[in-house]
Amino acid sequence: MLKVQSVKNLDEKDKRILEMLIEDSRRPYREIADEIGLSESTVRKRVVKLQEDQVIERFTIKVCREEDSGIMAFITIMPSEETQIKDLLREAQVLPQCEEVYFLAGQCGVLIKVKVPEITELDALLEVFRGRSDVRSVERVCVVLKPIKSPRLDNGYL
Repeated sequence: MLKVQSVKNLDEKDKRILEMLIEDSRRPYREIADEIGLSESTVRKRVVKLQEDQVIERFTIKVCREEDSGIMAFITIMPSEETQIKDLLREAQVLPQCEEVYFLAGQCGVLIKVKVPEITELDALLEVFRGRSDVRSVERVCVVLKPIKSPRLDNGYL
């Protein structure tokens, strides 16, 4: 029976090899070896062992799609009154820039994940929310710099 090794049990050199391959799975072993301070053949053997131990399942590519480009942000909105939240949720769901809309427990309001082609459109969307009578405030705007793990992108870092 094949034993699957845990990533947390790897030594620092194997973790660094994985990080570099996650960043670019086509990176030459010579380049990895030079950066880590190992020989190319040692890096090759370590990668083969990581595959045998099922730490590395496969090497893949990510195709850049037009819909993957643009700006992703999370916005937290506080309604003016709790009674107005249903309308706010309903209307946010139909806006094409709003990919996901969540009603949060406690005094947290509404969390909206938005995707826009450029920052000016994010600014315009924020102004739309700020100008609504049923919105007390836009509490938080968090712009995603780099997705690490998501349902569409599984390239988690160690």
